Amino acid sequence: HCGLGPETTMSALMGQVVTFSLTQAGDPLVKGGSDNIVKAFEKIIEQNGGTLKTSSDVTEVDVKDGRAVGIKLANGEQIAANKGVIGNVTPTQLYQNLLAEDQVPEAVAQSASNYEYGRGCMMIHIAMDTKPQWSDPEMAEVAMMHVCGGVSAVNKAISEAERGLLADQPTICVVQPVAVDPSRAPDGKWILWLQLLETPKKIIGDARGEIIPPADGNWTEAIREQFTDRVIADLNKHITNLEGNIIARKALSPADLEKENINLVGGDPYSGSCEINQSFIFRPLPTTKNHKTPIKGLYHIGASTHPGPGLGGMSGYLTAKNLI
Repeated sequence: HCGLGPETTMSALMGQVVTFSLTQAGDPLVKGGSDNIVKAFEKIIEQNGGTLKTSSDVTEVDVKDGRAVGIKLANGEQIAANKGVIGNVTPTQLYQNLLAEDQVPEAVAQSASNYEYGRGCMMIHIAMDTKPQWSDPEMAEVAMMHVCGGVSAVNKAISEAERGLLADQPTICVVQPVAVDPSRAPDGKWILWLQLLETPKKIIGDARGEIIPPADGNWTEAIREQFTDRVIADLNKHITNLEGNIIARKALSPADLEKENINLVGGDPYSGSCEINQSFIFRPLPTTKNHKTPIKGLYHIGASTHPGPGLGGMSGYLTAKNLI
């Protein structure tokens, strides 16, 4: 869950960091669904005089005399900033799309163009008519687990995905929210969400030799569903009643994820490779410092920035501390 493989530089360190974090703080799950945390923030913002504006495509950061003074929307609306602008976007979006070319120093522009994205990700959401029957009954009480053939299998799947192949035996991250939050499903029902982090952004072949790759390498609905069928069949070896008790399912390919969120370039769930050259002081760019940008009053946060993805909004927290 760091976008790294067992043989990648720094992966052993990140494994310890993740283990330490889970041991010290646990792995919180929002009761009733993750959208409730968004609703909670919405309430806090509005109670403190703030306004939320959704479904609004920002096309430009308005800069005057070297300072960010607002943003422009696709519909022509301009929104002024009292103190500054904070962007939760990728370096690609910020420095190549939202800012004019003459506003970005050459060194920063070059760094942004060199910013790298990692492997793709695939999500599969499943609603079951009954509780899953795991081959090991204790697994039904576990909120999150990884189904794989061991370290060698993980390495093999990563290598296949990075070479553009649909993995023969991808690691299946299985999350069972109902195991710890029964409110997530009606009585007697169950939900699973599966995450496949060893997925190619572009498909040039199938490591198992079953699925014919598209000529242009792009994900299609047909390939997405074929691969989903295979993953479910593989998981059915461990959840013996899975295939016969699916009420509904929804799969999202790397291409689908990018359509849902432009920060997930190529379906990369981390908004940028987490290799050592894009971590710590090098994240997001070696030519910028922390969450500041070359533009006064413009701050850069999100998974593309330090300390990286999956850390509960820490980049925004760090930026807020510096601004208060």
